[in-house]
Amino acid sequence: MSSDSSSPASATAPKKDFGGPLRVIWSTFAIFLLSQFLAALLLEMIYGLIRPASKNILDQSAAAQFFYILLAEALAVGTVMLLLRRRRLGLRSIGFGRRPAWRDAKWAALGFVAFYGLLLLSTVIISLLIPSFDINAPQDVGFNVLSTPLDRIIALVALVILPPLGEETLMRGYLYSGLRSRLKFWPALIITSLLFGAAHLSTGVSGALWAAGVDTFVLSVVLVYLRERSGALYAPIMVHGLNNLVAFFAHFHG
Repeated sequence: MSSDSSSPASATAPKKDFGGPLRVIWSTFAIFLLSQFLAALLLEMIYGLIRPASKNILDQSAAAQFFYILLAEALAVGTVMLLLRRRRLGLRSIGFGRRPAWRDAKWAALGFVAFYGLLLLSTVIISLLIPSFDINAPQDVGFNVLSTPLDRIIALVALVILPPLGEETLMRGYLYSGLRSRLKFWPALIITSLLFGAAHLSTGVSGALWAAGVDTFVLSVVLVYLRERSGALYAPIMVHGLNNLVAFFAHFHG
């Protein structure tokens, strides 16, 4: 007897797609906030058991800041994987459908140069239009206490390696791929980049940091283009990591 496609089991099975754009945006927003909240909560609980008298542990310990970033990025990636499984989507759908290749490194090199060219151009234009725009406003990247060489090493790993892996999986992987499945290239690029830039406005020491928002918006434009042209996330991850490496040395050694 032939199967009935209108059976209750078939009707409730998840569709093999990301869902609509609003669903993808909302899911990304929820993953971003919940992963950070849960990471901070878990870390406070763990340190509360180990060091009951500790306060503001993220501001005082490089190790705690490292584990916070590790947990937040791991939770974000893990949640994306769960959503893909629930929607019956594979890793190919978010840009991990093949192994890295030399062409990814070539794309990354071109993207890195293009990013700084576009960033310089956009900074000049904004400075001319808005003379009060502060491109050198201090950014809060955590790791306020780096007392030992080990602290510097774990800060390097936490700021240069972990965010590109987690943020690219969520933003250029899940968000952009989900939007691109329903939208054309440019609308998907603009939405992804606006959300990525907005997420970094809160990194200012005193209020919103518009320079970081512009920087990350331009970076996202390049990363989305690389994701589209290369068909994978490897080149975006490389460029993101290189940019964070430059920012790391400028922040701590500039």
